[in-house]
Amino acid sequence: MEESHPCCVFMNPISILIPCFNASKQLKETLQSAVSNMIDGDELILVDDHSEDDSLKMGIEFLESTGTKFKATLNPNKGACAARNHALSISSNPLIQWLDADDLLGKDKLVHQRSKLIEAPGSVVISPYIPFIGNPEFGAIREDRNWNLPKEITSANWLASGKMTIPACWLGSRSLFEEAGPWDTSLKVNQDGEFFARVLASADSVLFTPEVNVWYRRGNNNSVSQFSAEKAESLFLSVDSIYKTALALEDSNRMRQMIANRYKHAIYTAYPHCPTGIEKAKKALKRLPKPTISNPNAVSNLSKFISRVFGWKALTRLRLLKNKWT
Repeated sequence: MEESHPCCVFMNPISILIPCFNASKQLKETLQSAVSNMIDGDELILVDDHSEDDSLKMGIEFLESTGTKFKATLNPNKGACAARNHALSISSNPLIQWLDADDLLGKDKLVHQRSKLIEAPGSVVISPYIPFIGNPEFGAIREDRNWNLPKEITSANWLASGKMTIPACWLGSRSLFEEAGPWDTSLKVNQDGEFFARVLASADSVLFTPEVNVWYRRGNNNSVSQFSAEKAESLFLSVDSIYKTALALEDSNRMRQMIANRYKHAIYTAYPHCPTGIEKAKKALKRLPKPTISNPNAVSNLSKFISRVFGWKALTRLRLLKNKWT
């Protein structure tokens, strides 16, 4: 482990929670990014979700070689949410850092973020993320994403904005995450969106740290052909939960607008699966402002043309057909 950063010696220690499943190709790089951020008193919790490769063995061997304080165990249940819940239950430090097994903490991420919580322990700290493919040094993906944000934002402002982040961006107190409640193990998709909406509802404010970042590994997991009826149903359930959480925090037109956009996005994503969920979402939209988002599947000029002329459903059917034959 790296030497303790002088300004962090008396700060609250952090537990870094990492669920993993068949992550042997990326796990060592992820663990190295975590270890490089740790100081004395920090710990790393690795929960293997019944991997079919040697992820757990590899993780233990690497962590032992670094002298890092850690716990590594098998998930007593199944699923990433269950693994995260178990990791939290066996961790011991007052601050919690979430980290998926293929993402990376940026340099000095925890040094900067933990210092923010000394004077604002009831807040949650969030950093930007940079998507990449392969290697962060050469594979960074430039996106038109606005990270020009205030250093402190109300929880309602963040949630109403509809901004999306990944678990690695967040740092907060154990008590805050426990107050928000466990990760919903029934969800198959959008588990983090649903969970962190509840976290925001419990937090005093959001502290934004643009001077540090995390790295989000992109792969081939977003194919429309890989979406299923079960995932579609789960997506609508997650939006239903966010609906309740958001309006309990602030029942306003802007919050209703955010929810309308989420339902519309879910319809675009889920079609043609789960017609019952789609119809329920359409009924919910009748009580909400008109969505302001466009079809997220229409990215290229050709796909935009098809969506505009033939409709977004035709575009989705063409994408499904293309994925079937390629």
